[in-house]
Amino acid sequence: MSLRTPLGRVLGRGSAGEGVGHWWMQRVTAIALIPLTLWFVFALLGHPLQSYEAMRGWLGQPWVAVPTILLILALA
Repeated sequence: MSLRTPLGRVLGRGSAGEGVGHWWMQRVTAIALIPLTLWFVFALLGHPLQSYEAMRGWLGQPWVAVPTILLILALA
């Protein structure tokens, strides 16, 4: 029998001791996904999808590649 309240048990870190860290990481990546996804959608809509080579060249530019990599990492 535990003397802790249900709220006290929920607010704990969990049996592995890493629950809060995982919860915060999920929240941070969820917030980061909002602007990254909006940027990616509007960037794709503003860029004509002509060919594979054109898209590869566009994604090879540093100001496009860095946010795209951040988007992929946040999604993963």
